[in-house]
Amino acid sequence: MNQLHIALQGFESLAPGLNVNLNAELSGRVEQWLTTEVCPVVEQLGESKRFQSTVLWSVNHLSPSAKTDERRLVVDVERKLVDLAAGIATLIDVAENETPQGDETVSEFAKLHRETAQYIANKPWFDLVCTQDFFHPTQDLHLDTTKLNFAHTKAFRCRDVQLPLGDYVTRLLLNRVDYWVSALKPIVSSATSIVPSGPGNSERFKTLSRVLSRQIELDQAVEKLISVCQPPEKQRQREAATALTLVYSAYSANPRLDWLGSDDSWWNVGGTIIRSWVRRRGTVQDQVRDPSGIIVLTPPAQESLCDPSVIRHIAYSLQEMSKFFDVIDDPREIIADAVLRAKLVLVDREPREVWFNGQPACDAIWDNHSKSWDLILKLAQNAGNAIDREVLSQCSEKAFRSRRNRLAQLLGEGSQLDMIIETSTKLGYKLQLDPSNVIFLQDDGFGNLNEISSKAK
Repeated sequence: MNQLHIALQGFESLAPGLNVNLNAELSGRVEQWLTTEVCPVVEQLGESKRFQSTVLWSVNHLSPSAKTDERRLVVDVERKLVDLAAGIATLIDVAENETPQGDETVSEFAKLHRETAQYIANKPWFDLVCTQDFFHPTQDLHLDTTKLNFAHTKAFRCRDVQLPLGDYVTRLLLNRVDYWVSALKPIVSSATSIVPSGPGNSERFKTLSRVLSRQIELDQAVEKLISVCQPPEKQRQREAATALTLVYSAYSANPRLDWLGSDDSWWNVGGTIIRSWVRRRGTVQDQVRDPSGIIVLTPPAQESLCDPSVIRHIAYSLQEMSKFFDVIDDPREIIADAVLRAKLVLVDREPREVWFNGQPACDAIWDNHSKSWDLILKLAQNAGNAIDREVLSQCSEKAFRSRRNRLAQLLGEGSQLDMIIETSTKLGYKLQLDPSNVIFLQDDGFGNLNEISSKAK
């Protein structure tokens, strides 16, 4: 907490200068503050699982590989976007079939909207979520290379998402959703112009009714996704924690970010980009005294100086971090974070827990089955390699087979975890799982859970 106070006090000394004409000298002091005072705070915060899971929330909950309720909402919105667009395309076809050739209203509507509806109906994007936005917001629609559309890309890039620093993954997801919804809504609103008024017996009327129903379903799905992604307090914390992590990756001489699970090259490349967001090119004029002592303005010059609005946002983010200090990480949050990052999670505390594919491996109380726990633990610690009876204490060949059978019974028939335990007559048993997909959490004796053995994915 002392480090946080030092950083906030450092900002207080810089703040007055941010309200006047910023010069190169003050800009240099600001960047020195980021390096020497802000980065140590983030490095300290990075030791907290709670902070880590806050920073990685969008990646762990929204990415295509996530098996979460939030991810299912993303998929639901995506499906409803495609369904609505397909419904509009069908309505155009039906209207053309039902009206005499040359009907100007229908022809004009089809000319204006068919291409957009068919384009969206074919789902031109790879995914609405792009985890690469974390360090470098792409500011594009994440389109399939075979379905690129310059007009849509250009229109989307007019939406400014760069400021302030923060959770770009979530922000760009919602921005992409809003873009596609905004493209379809005006079409739905004007669709009544090609449906005759009166009794609703025509195929056009029925098709329009389906389109309007799909519009309502899409609106509800989008509203639900927004509410999950943007609960006020959680959103503030995510934006602040992520913004500080980005600053740390750009301004620390040796950022310790292995918990992000990214290659070091990301930090090196991303750092240059992030610093370009902190600094902005602009016209600067200094006040100096001429030889006669009169104060004059220097000629305008283009310089890259820190953006005061970004610096204030970083200071605000520091203030938000007071909630992360002097708070013991909730063990349930640590377990939940581990379960999101690995297929197999073993928790060595009372009561012991084994999680596989996001769910408890079985309903049994592991504390009552110490020998089965010992076996699954040794298999997990040696994932990908065969173990023999020598790794278990006081275990004969017969007892070794017996323990394996008991573990199978404990996990239950049809258990996915049991299915990936391979039997080798000569070598014993092997857990067919990459070590990077295994996390072992152990109680430190003071109520905290420490991650003992894992590899960054």
